[in-house]
Amino acid sequence: MAATWSSSPGPSDVRQYQATKTAFQSISSSILLNQNTLDADPYVKYLAVSGDPVASAREFNTLYAGLAGTAASSGSKYNNAWEELQTLLRANKYSTGKSAIGIVDGSDRTGLAKAIQDSLAMGQTDVIQFLTALSSSGGRGGSAGTVIKQPDTTKKFAASVSKALQYKDLGDATRALTDSFMLAYTTAPTEDLIEDFKKKWNAEMKAQTPSTTSESVTKFEPVYNTKKPIYDKKKPVLTKSGKPKKDAKGNIIYQQKLDKDGKPMFEQLKNKDGILQYKAITTTKEEVAGEGFTAEEQQAFMASYIAANFPQGNWDTETVGGAAKNIYDAIVEVNRNNYEKPPSFQEMAPLITQIIGTGNSEVASGILQKYVDGTRSKTAKRFMSLADDINAGNDAKPIIDRYTDIVSTTLESSVGVDDQLMLSILNFKDDKGNYRLPNDYELSTMLMNDPRRARTSAAKNEAVNLAQSLADKLRIG
Repeated sequence: MAATWSSSPGPSDVRQYQATKTAFQSISSSILLNQNTLDADPYVKYLAVSGDPVASAREFNTLYAGLAGTAASSGSKYNNAWEELQTLLRANKYSTGKSAIGIVDGSDRTGLAKAIQDSLAMGQTDVIQFLTALSSSGGRGGSAGTVIKQPDTTKKFAASVSKALQYKDLGDATRALTDSFMLAYTTAPTEDLIEDFKKKWNAEMKAQTPSTTSESVTKFEPVYNTKKPIYDKKKPVLTKSGKPKKDAKGNIIYQQKLDKDGKPMFEQLKNKDGILQYKAITTTKEEVAGEGFTAEEQQAFMASYIAANFPQGNWDTETVGGAAKNIYDAIVEVNRNNYEKPPSFQEMAPLITQIIGTGNSEVASGILQKYVDGTRSKTAKRFMSLADDINAGNDAKPIIDRYTDIVSTTLESSVGVDDQLMLSILNFKDDKGNYRLPNDYELSTMLMNDPRRARTSAAKNEAVNLAQSLADKLRIG
């Protein structure tokens, strides 16, 4: 019965694989592999314990986890590197597995061990590259008398366009939306709203995922047999006397040929079927079109969605909370500081949602400042003597409070902003027709001319003191 691999790779398996994923991405630059490379390679580690059922299962699980979590070669039809490797094992008769591609068969595991051995014998640790080159040369199973078809080693180009879609699951959407909703309104979104948000978020994510265009170039470099040097028949090795040197059989010994870089030359390696051996080297160039769903765009999307789904109901200043309450409090404060009637929360809901929906603190501050400036502008038209101060960015209340304190103290009665004397002070016009606040002399005159001044204890005391002073002067005279 065909065996299947049931263990699910965990995070530690993937991390272990990723730390040593050299085997899936490159070919050794030389025929002789160094020991450190071999010890760390996940293929080699699996091969080393292939005779131990328990250790073999453990190492294969790590190897499988890494392959299943790695993309297949650019332009291929496979979902991951494991499916690509499994297909190559079967195509080259290393495995006779019959399970569906992606499901591990016992024959796949034993065949992989044999393929690793053959790959290492060729000086390669990348089994996928080895099997790919083997497939291009006709695969395994050649026999004597078979017409040898040498592999096509011309450069091969492949281009593909893909989208790496990123989906937000319901749990992520719930947390993101709930956190933001609570910050905005101190109330949680409904389940229907969460589901609606998830669908729209996924749609936006999909629409903005950038296209990645990949172009790969594969070239094949010959593998040389270091045991078979190429000799230059025109250049014999000379003795000290200048004569050609000969071996024990009397044959002239020739010098080894050198390539254009001065390196010794060897015959190209062939397998037992006479097929020339090559290393497949693939380079990939990728171009990404667009930036995708950026952090700024995600923030703006979230803010816009929260604003568009403002909680409905008869909210008042006692029940509203979160950022909405903070914005409303700022609106109330600027109205009170400029002696305007504070609007209700319902009246301000459109402005509040507009501010929340910007997703940008600078824009939000600009919208709120525009409302503040508009409120102060109305106050400047109502109290024309304060126009210069208000237009300079000041609230009316501190200035008005100072004058109401002076007037109330002088007249010994509570005086509000709507008092006729206060309105005269706050809309004072000088003899040149300019609106400004009165100076001390002008203010004193206005206070002395108010009928209430005569009824104050200060005025009565002044009258008594004046009468006493006159009487004293008459007696002296």
